[in-house]
Amino acid sequence: MTWLSMAWTRDDAAYVAERMLAELWRRRHGPGAHYPGTVRVCPRCASTMHGRPTIAGPDAAARPAVSIARTSGVTVVAMTGCRSVGVDVETTALLAAAEVADVLLHPTEKVAAVREPSAWVRKEALLKASGWGLAVDPSTIRLDDSSGSPVVVEWPTSVPRPDWVMDVTLAADLTAAVAGGGQVRPHDVTVQEAGPGGSLG
Repeated sequence: MTWLSMAWTRDDAAYVAERMLAELWRRRHGPGAHYPGTVRVCPRCASTMHGRPTIAGPDAAARPAVSIARTSGVTVVAMTGCRSVGVDVETTALLAAAEVADVLLHPTEKVAAVREPSAWVRKEALLKASGWGLAVDPSTIRLDDSSGSPVVVEWPTSVPRPDWVMDVTLAADLTAAVAGGGQVRPHDVTVQEAGPGGSLG
């Protein structure tokens, strides 16, 4: 069974994400397990100056995938046994008020009056999981959630396509989603709210 562990806190200090990832790591590997930290690696050019975070260490295949998202006053992290993961979070009211439809929505989604906050975090989570991020035009992606769960209907052929995306409930004022690569979406999913400084207690 594929697992996905997430943690979030109302703190966006730079060190908070690493602290939450370290605690998720120890919950998987034991309280005394050494957490090696993360490094940045770009899957397109192999640069370590930018790109998505990955757990440091020589055996890439054995490392869980991780992702980090921040919005004003909030940090969210995800760690999973899936091939890749991407997470995004936004303040719902601020995103709803932003003029993002032209850059965000596929032409078909504009006609269908898709909810922009949900569409934004879903697409950004997918693009993070792909490793390309916002180097890809979000309006080239079309999602359909008529079944109750979002699925990718159209995706750029030149970009690695994640296999799943799902909404994540954090708090009434936040909109969040997580996406990843793997044959099926995780069934063993935990979402924990951390305390000040990212402590999971």
